Amino acid sequence: MEIHQLQYVVELAKQRNFTRAADEICVTQSTLSHQIAKLEDELDIKLFDRNSRIVFPTEAGEEFIHHAREVLATLEVARQSVLAYRKLLKGTLRIGVIASLGSIDYANMLAKFHQEHQGLNFEIVQEGTYSLLEKIRARDLDVAFVAVGPQEEDEDIAFYHLAYDDYVLAVPPGHVFAEREYIDLVEAAEEKFIFQPTSDRMHYTCMEACAQAGFKPQIVCQSNHAPTCLALISAGMGIGFFPREKISGQKHAVTIVKLKQPVQKNIVLAVGRNFSLSPAVVTFNRFVMNWVEGLGSGEE
Repeated sequence: MEIHQLQYVVELAKQRNFTRAADEICVTQSTLSHQIAKLEDELDIKLFDRNSRIVFPTEAGEEFIHHAREVLATLEVARQSVLAYRKLLKGTLRIGVIASLGSIDYANMLAKFHQEHQGLNFEIVQEGTYSLLEKIRARDLDVAFVAVGPQEEDEDIAFYHLAYDDYVLAVPPGHVFAEREYIDLVEAAEEKFIFQPTSDRMHYTCMEACAQAGFKPQIVCQSNHAPTCLALISAGMGIGFFPREKISGQKHAVTIVKLKQPVQKNIVLAVGRNFSLSPAVVTFNRFVMNWVEGLGSGEE
């Protein structure tokens, strides 16, 4: 039994005439007759009685047609449901984010996307870069905003560059660096540092920057909670690398000192390679790239 046979039976019952039914479903009359006969043979029961002018269902045919209509209606609901996903009318988009994404105006970007696709729900996971990438590989996330090295590649994940965040040093207000706008990083060789944890890609970026300056930082504390780190810096426990936007608006008293040697966070959109991406993911990826391009040109 095939779906088209159910369609033929329902249409023939509606039209009560082979010629009209064949015209409605765009097949030849002989094809329609053959398929009805084939179905009756398979079921081993007569579904229609025929005379020279009209076709009408048998009692068994009426029962079969009732069920056929229900099956076709269920299939149509399923088809419409899938079309709803294709048209982004519903579904869940699972997004990973690192703690700081100031340069791409992440919150406004997501709000704008939601305005255009209000049937979509969003599940947002905030963790470090390496944890989020593992979730991409496991297909627990659809996409993730993470920080990677300038030339970093991954055979399982594609990275699409979005923006750079410049890092500065946060120091206590009374620190010797506090009166200066810029320093050479080598000048901080003897300082104590509040650092990101090793689950954060920027831990290694900042370690590399220190190594290029000729020293290994003396790390006295590691945390991915920016307010805690800034509170410790404000209290004089050490100094730390921070993206500028993480310091702006904080209640803790710290001073920003710029670095002569740029330390940058490379923000990318991470998407699994060789995955079957849903229409929602494809559309979201395109929206993000257009959004970032708009920010660069001064548009919303």
